[in-house]
Amino acid sequence: MNFLRLTLCVLALLISGVAISQSKAHKPDAQKPATSSDQTTKEIVLIGELHGTQETPRLFSNLVTVAAREKNERIGVGLELPIQLQRLVDEAVKNNTTIDSFRQQLLADPAWQKIDDGRSSQAMLDLICDALKLAESRKVSLFFFDTSNIERDASMAQFIGQRVRDQGYDVTFILAGNIHANKASRHPLKTKVVPMGYRLEEQGFALHSYDVGYSDGDAWICTPECGVHHLQGWHTAADSDAKDQEGYDGILFVGSIHASPPAHDSLPVKPGQ
Repeated sequence: MNFLRLTLCVLALLISGVAISQSKAHKPDAQKPATSSDQTTKEIVLIGELHGTQETPRLFSNLVTVAAREKNERIGVGLELPIQLQRLVDEAVKNNTTIDSFRQQLLADPAWQKIDDGRSSQAMLDLICDALKLAESRKVSLFFFDTSNIERDASMAQFIGQRVRDQGYDVTFILAGNIHANKASRHPLKTKVVPMGYRLEEQGFALHSYDVGYSDGDAWICTPECGVHHLQGWHTAADSDAKDQEGYDGILFVGSIHASPPAHDSLPVKPGQ
């Protein structure tokens, strides 16, 4: 298990062909055998997060920005947000919408206002706007992949896989909850769950999955009530072999975390929403 503190060196290593990965041999999907081209050029980097912090969206934004600057490849950027919001991104890219205008459209959308589990945080909003700037300059392709189906891991993996193949991304960076990002055949702690990461690897992609670790701090999460909760963290390398880290290629350690509340918190919700 690679246990990594976040430095520019980590970003460089992740971007340089994900040289630090220790992924297992790829398992082709029985329904769609992976071609040699799929395995060698379609690379996916999964970052598994605890929703509702300031740190991970900032990390992911930096990673994507550096990748867009350094790589002369077609880059996909996927976020675990409702696919109903994709039209706003597509229209903004097509019309070269200003970031301020896009931000207001997103904040006012009912699908965004219904999210209360940390994925609609101010930090996530900043990440989306940063990625949109890159998309409008044609440096990356931004997409959302939360299908909201009952079998979310299966449907999200299918959606991402199809998007990667259709768009021909060379490298795709995905930010999702850390349960989804796991690539064990069964999640080590939630054994009924077949994670999205495993289902993507079954499709034959070169998959690299990293969990985000932290020492302690606060996050906006729903457990079950939604709000700012104080969390005990890990003690760096001493916890790197814990059972719940099975299914990841490494851990990105961000230190103390700070809560990022919903960006729509000050907006009135329309009747019936």
